Order: sequence, then structure tokens, then C-alpha cells
Amino acid sequence: MVSVVYCTRESKPEHSEHLMKMFGYPKVEILEYVNKGEGLTKYYQKGLDESKYDIVVFLHDDILLETKQVAKKLTKLYEKNPEYGILGVAGTKYLSETGRWWEKRDRMYGRVYHTHEGKKWLSSYSDDLGNRLEEAITVDGVFFSVHKKRLKKGFNKDVKGFHFYDIDFCFSNFLEGVKVGVHTNIKINHMSIGETNQEWEDNREIFAEKYKENLPVTIKKVFGPHNKMKVLIGCLSFANLTGSEMYIYELAKGLVNNNCEVTICSQLGNPMANKVKKLGVKLYNMSEPPGYKLGDGQWVLNLPQGAVPSEKGKLYKVSDVNFDILHLNHKPVTEHFLMLYPETEAICTIHSEVIDLEQPVINNQIKKYIAIRPEIKDFLIDDYGINESKIEVIYNPIDSDRFKPSNGTKNWKSKRTLFVGTIDYLRKNTIIDLIKYTSDSNGEFWLVGKENDVKVSNIFSEYGHDTSHVKYFGPQNNVENYIKQCDETAGILLGRTTIEGWLCGKKGWIYDIDSEGYILSKSLHDVPDDVDKFDNNIVCEKIINEYKKVLQ
Repeated sequence: MVSVVYCTRESKPEHSEHLMKMFGYPKVEILEYVNKGEGLTKYYQKGLDESKYDIVVFLHDDILLETKQVAKKLTKLYEKNPEYGILGVAGTKYLSETGRWWEKRDRMYGRVYHTHEGKKWLSSYSDDLGNRLEEAITVDGVFFSVHKKRLKKGFNKDVKGFHFYDIDFCFSNFLEGVKVGVHTNIKINHMSIGETNQEWEDNREIFAEKYKENLPVTIKKVFGPHNKMKVLIGCLSFANLTGSEMYIYELAKGLVNNNCEVTICSQLGNPMANKVKKLGVKLYNMSEPPGYKLGDGQWVLNLPQGAVPSEKGKLYKVSDVNFDILHLNHKPVTEHFLMLYPETEAICTIHSEVIDLEQPVINNQIKKYIAIRPEIKDFLIDDYGINESKIEVIYNPIDSDRFKPSNGTKNWKSKRTLFVGTIDYLRKNTIIDLIKYTSDSNGEFWLVGKENDVKVSNIFSEYGHDTSHVKYFGPQNNVENYIKQCDETAGILLGRTTIEGWLCGKKGWIYDIDSEGYILSKSLHDVPDDVDKFDNNIVCEKIINEYKKVLQ
């Protein structure tokens, strides 16, 4: 049994009839109060006192219910969730010191339809929750319910007028330990749009002053099978087999395996796009990120002044999207995404200290920087003054199922040294040095990678000596097969190939270079004792823990 309370300036018997029908007569009591402008809290408290059932619903007089048997659904929600005292159709896990409950859209939950001037749309603050609840701090007053026996506070009659009564009521109970929740199994259509006015602003200021010692406040997000963490990964390119692209692939795979919902936005191409599609990852091209559409001069925007053609080449926001966190890579992409999604907190991975593209963006929206090796952490602190507490060293994730010691025996005579990487200005001097080293030691040099701004033939010409001991294979997907057929690897800085070689039991040459690719030093490294720290599963677990710290 449910009681329903609403206020109206003039009696609306047709509204009461609609509510009786949708709540499920005779399991509903309707309490209509004609309110000529005395404010809501007086009558809502009156309804709370006069209602004869434990479950009481408060709603506006301009909503239409689109779900039947509402009383039954609410009763089940309260029976299955005995710790909850207040439930609504829209709410938030974050309340700032201003009291504006919509300041962090990624912390909002619920779904509300609106109809205005003949147009209907859905304000979707979250996915459909099914028959479960999402804990919140406060819910919106358009439609909410209470269980009287579980409340600790009534309506505050000092809140005048028709605004902010809901926030004050929910928050005062929340502070007393009453659980507040959001549900989506009851669909409502609000026949107007919510707007603030001076009265709303005045009440907000009073609320913010009253609770300044308690604000801001947030509730930890809980992720599980029915509430996947939504991660948007942004990077400059996701098409080839370069180090940063392989990082994105392994990260996406690890996140999916840990029950995350992953979206990648980049300059897309194959083979990488096809590889992650098989994992269930959503893909967006950089020209049209999630929630945005590129103008072409033909499709139109429906504005109050009428249909207006889109401007060719201009990016338009066409829908709200809710990601829990942005995982950004590369400076221009990071700057772009922070503008597109200003309300979503971000983590950035910095892949190098010698490439301009990897310079960090300094922005309060970025809560954590991931350095893939200790030297990058030092670079972020020394060159950019980033606080050490905001930097976490988490190494490149490597697939330990692919890269592991081989059971086969060596069937080649000459020592083989393998270098894998993009053939460019950064690696040219290292490659020339390796050609000389392997020639002097009567070994073989295997070179795997895509030619970028440097051609292998030009490297051979610059070397100027016999290169018959060098084998160039071009870019390869099955790098593990080449590693298992070599004696040692080589790479600049602590790159993926060195780590992949260690996991396969191979020693690795590490070349330290400057931003021009000149060699500063080189040394041969044995397989470290803690090589497991590079395992994809361990790395992705660490990254997800960083996400959770940010979201808490």
C-alpha cells in the first residue's frame, strides 16, 4: 500500500485519476493539496503526517507515469532493500560545497523523460539499473518516495517556496545515516523542463552555508557485474603495432577482462581496430568522439529558431555520454578530450621523456599521471614540477601467455640480436650501432618494425659497410616468435621489446638516448628477479586500482 502526495495551484482530479490507475487501484491513497503559493515543505510535511501508509510518494503535478503497478514496484524495492529510506528517479553520488547536485555528471544516476513544446526526450544520467538500486546522497524532487519508519528527519519548513526542499530533506537524512537510492524501473515523463530562478539560488546559498562543514561529500562508486566501470581511452593513433598502440591494446584487453566497459577514440585503422573489436571494445574515430557529430553542411540542428544546417567541419555536441574516467595518452589528444569532457576526471599515461608528443598536460582534471618507467617519473617532477603524489610508476603491460620461455632447443649457430621498433630518427643511431656490434661479434642482426621517417636502405648506406648479416622483416604481429629465435634483444630506453624478451628469458641491451636519438649510454641487462611486475594482469589491476582511487 502506497500514499501519494502532490501539490497543485488548482485541483486536478484528472491527475489523481491518472495516478490511481498507474499506481494500481486500490493499493494507493492520493493526497492532493491545493497550494496557492505557500511553498512545498508545509504541505509535504502535512502529507507525511496524514498519510496512512508507510511508503509515501511525493511528485510534481505535471508528470505522467509511463509505468504501471508503481505501488507494487516500490513496495518490492523497499522490501528487498530494508536499509534504504528514500528513493528517487534521479540523483547523485556527489554533492559539492555549492549544493548543485548536477556538477559532476559522471556521478549522476537515473533516467527521466521530458516533454516540452511538443518534443519529448530522455535525460539519461546513467544506464538502466533494472530492478536494482544505486546508492546516492540526494534525489530530485520531481518524483521520490520515502519509507516513514526509516526516516530520521522530516521536511524543513524553513525552506521557503518551491525549490531546494528536496536537497535539504535528503541531505539532512543522509547525514543521520538514512540510505538514499536511485531506481530506473519506474518511468516518468516530466511535462516541462527544470529551471532555476532567484528563489532557487537564494535557497541554495542558505543550504550551502548551513552545511558548509559537511560539504563537499561523495559516495564511493561500486563496480560489479551489473555496474561496469566505463573507461574512455584516447590516443593519437590506434592502427599499427607501435609501442603506444600495443600499450592501448593490452590495456583495453586487461580492462575488459576485469569487467570494464571500454571505448577507444583515436585515428583508427587495422590491424589494431579489428583486434579490439573481437574483445567487445567500442571504437570511435577522432573526428567524431562519443556524444559529438561532425558538421557536413547538410544535416540540421533543431534550434528554437528553427532548423539550422550544420557547419561543415565543426564538431557539435549531440548527446550526453557518461564515462567514469578518461584514460588519455599524448599531449594533443589529452588537451582535446579535456575540453570535450570537462566533467569527467582523467588519468594520463606518459610513454616517453624524449618525445614532444609525450609532454604532460597540466590540468586539475587530471588526477594521476602514469609513468611507464621511473625515469619518466623523474622527468615529470624535475621538468614540470608535478607533485610526486600524483605520479605512479606502472610498467608497460605485456601478455605473459604470448611472451614466455620456449621449451625448444637452440638450432642456430651465430648469436642473434633482435631489435623491434619503428624505424625513425630516434632509433637510427641505435640501429647503426647494433649493426656494427653484431658485425664485430660475427653475429646476426634481426630488425623488425615499420619504416617511418627513416628508410632501412638509408641506414645501410650511412653505415657504409657489409650488411649481409642484417635481416629486415618489416612490421610483424607475432613478435614473440622472433624473440624466441634470438639470443638477446635490444631497444631504446626500457621499451616493450626488452620486457618481452625478459619474459621469454632473454637478456636485453638498453640504449639510453637523448631527444635527438644520440646514444648516451648502453648496457646489457639480465632478466630481473621481479619480471612478473610487467605481466598484463598485474599491470591492469594496478591501473584499475588507480581509477578507483580517483573515483573515490
